[in-house]
Amino acid sequence: MRNLSSLDDISLLPELVLCQLDSWDLISVSGEDRVTFLQGQLTCNIEELSAGQQTMAAQCNSQGKVISAFRLLVLEDRILLTQPKSVSEVQLPELKKYAAFSKVEIKIEDEYTMLGLLGSKSASYIAEKLDTAATHDDSRLLPNGILVKQPYPSLRYLVVLKNEIVQELSDDLADNAELFSDEIWNALNIASGVGFIEKEISSEYIPQALNLDELEAISFSKGCYIGQETIARAKYRGTNKRAMFILTGRAEHAPMPGQTIEMQLGENWKRVGQVISGCQYGDKHIELLAVMPKDSDPNQGLYRLKEQADSTLYIAPLPYAFKPSSE
Repeated sequence: MRNLSSLDDISLLPELVLCQLDSWDLISVSGEDRVTFLQGQLTCNIEELSAGQQTMAAQCNSQGKVISAFRLLVLEDRILLTQPKSVSEVQLPELKKYAAFSKVEIKIEDEYTMLGLLGSKSASYIAEKLDTAATHDDSRLLPNGILVKQPYPSLRYLVVLKNEIVQELSDDLADNAELFSDEIWNALNIASGVGFIEKEISSEYIPQALNLDELEAISFSKGCYIGQETIARAKYRGTNKRAMFILTGRAEHAPMPGQTIEMQLGENWKRVGQVISGCQYGDKHIELLAVMPKDSDPNQGLYRLKEQADSTLYIAPLPYAFKPSSE
């Protein structure tokens, strides 16, 4: 199995890559009340979604701080949430404690498995092996699962299939694809400006500070859910002063969630943000997502990791633009 350190640049990614998402959990919410229950828990409007659709979403605490951010997938008989394993031990108990009076079952999924397919030949492989038309849609319900096209910058797909189907597909891919650890998946999430919460930073930020409004993960019209008052106030009163940025540079070690971002001011350094997720390529090039002041100027300022004083970082463009706060 290859790691991200075997690549100096994402452009060197092989034509077909199988990525086993070993550090990710697939959370299942089933039962007849699953939609109404989650509608009162999450930031997105689940009632607008039908089987085969997906969205980014978050679960927040009563103060409006994000416990976990995830991609939500709708199947015929259950709703699935994809998130880092580390946060599940925090998020699952929080979700379950509100489920006592609803007909729902919440657990780590055991009938389906998820994997990532990447590379220039991933679409043609999916068309041949799974569904000839599946790659034309952002998401598509399959006879035994769901396929979700992932956002910019690289052609990649999240594939969720019944366990026995995944095994058949994996056996075939063993002869046709290169196997990578999910470090590559994390790196592409960073490049796409999509931040997922690890345990270390759970319950620290409101959704807008993680750009979840820009990623259409928040409904401001669906009504009440846990944390909704704080989240709505941040939008309509303009109280949120932070946002998530991509930073790139060099360091001896990969950035870790929770580490401190500093900005140079003359001969001194000032704490300005915190790492959400980070990665390092083989040539010591690093990329990371960090929450910093929303008015941080990409054209001004040298940044570093406090924990690695010899590191250098600069703000890189996001693949989406911030909307004016009045919208």
